[in-house]
Amino acid sequence: MNKWQSWVTVGTMPILTLGAVAALSMPSRASNNVQVTCKTNASIPTVIVTLVKDGITKDYPILKFIPEYFSATDAVQNCQNAAKSLQVAYDTGSSQYLTSDKLGNQPVVCAIARRGIGCNHYSAQVLFSLKSTDNPSQALYEMLGSDFKQAQPPDVRTISRTYTDTKPFWWPF
Repeated sequence: MNKWQSWVTVGTMPILTLGAVAALSMPSRASNNVQVTCKTNASIPTVIVTLVKDGITKDYPILKFIPEYFSATDAVQNCQNAAKSLQVAYDTGSSQYLTSDKLGNQPVVCAIARRGIGCNHYSAQVLFSLKSTDNPSQALYEMLGSDFKQAQPPDVRTISRTYTDTKPFWWPF
C-alpha cells in the first residue's frame, strides 16, 4: 500500500465508522404504539388508526368506505387491504400522505411519501380504486375521518391534487 492509499484509509475509516454508529443508534420509525385496523362491526367499514401514548389508547378513523362509492363486499375488502398497506407505511415510514389520482382512466387513492408526486410514482402504494365515473378528490375527501380532513373540500378550481397528511397535528411520535 502506498502513502496515498494509507492516508485515504486513515481518513475515511473514522467517517465510515461514525456513519455506521449514527445509523445504528437512530430510533426505528416503526412503533408498536401505532396500530392500523379495519373495523367492520359498524355499518360502514372503517380504517382506524389506534395510538397508545402514556398508557392511553385512542382510535382515529382515517378512511370510511361509504356506500356511495363501494358495494358492501368491496367496502370490506378495500378496507382490509388499505389497513394492511397503511400499517406497513406507518411501520416503515414510507408514506406520509394520502392523495387521489387517475391511473389511465381509473380513479385511485394512494399513499405517497411526499407532496408533489402522484399515484403513478414508483414509490406510491395504491390503496384502492374507485368507479371510473367517480371524482377521486371528492371521494377521498368524503371518506376521510374528521381528524384527517382539510378545512375546505376540493373544488373544481383546484389546479393540483390534494394531499392529506396521515400524521396530523396531534400525532405524538
